[in-house]
Amino acid sequence: MSETEIFNQDPLWDEGGDLPGALEALFTAAGEVLDLARLRELTGLGDGALQQGIEKLQERLTGPSGLRLLEVGGGWRMATSPLYKEMVARLVTTTRSGRLTPAQIEALAIIAYRQPVTITELNAIRGVTSSANQVKSLMERQLITPAGRKPVVGRPMTYATTQAFLLHFGLKNLHDLPRLEDFGEGRLEAEALAGLEPPLPEDGLFGEGAMEMIEELPDEGAES
Repeated sequence: MSETEIFNQDPLWDEGGDLPGALEALFTAAGEVLDLARLRELTGLGDGALQQGIEKLQERLTGPSGLRLLEVGGGWRMATSPLYKEMVARLVTTTRSGRLTPAQIEALAIIAYRQPVTITELNAIRGVTSSANQVKSLMERQLITPAGRKPVVGRPMTYATTQAFLLHFGLKNLHDLPRLEDFGEGRLEAEALAGLEPPLPEDGLFGEGAMEMIEELPDEGAES
């Protein structure tokens, strides 16, 4: 029996059933972003019914509720209400220490706006000799990921942002990045992205597990 067939036997999908409540259970249990495609697989319902259920769930979670349903990263994810973030902060243990540094913000912003880019290209834009440490730390935080090798001499690795990047900055997609033309002269990308950097903890999002450490990046010379 398929996953959809199992869920379709649940009376929650019948007329008069509590679809918002069922969706709340799914989002809470998942602890991660669920998009419409995944929700269709789990429920056997169409986009229209799911959208209505999501809207009703969001209405249900307004007011004094301790939970919120956030639309972010191409789907939806359950989060604790900002009203109780100080209390939740006492419980949540984060693997990150503090906010992103200015150097990390600068590197991440350039990657976000110009992806995919290589470390050599990143260095040239930033005007520094090495961005390898920033790239490594951003990968450890799962904000960027390797995006394939550039078809040039040496085939250097390129980097792009991840869904975790969207979650961290509260963006639905990359089109929600601030427009650079709204900022003055200078390092526009860094200034634009810095304004979105959230405080810690990040509204008590569920599923903040320990991040796996990655291997050391190759030396800068490996990209030449």
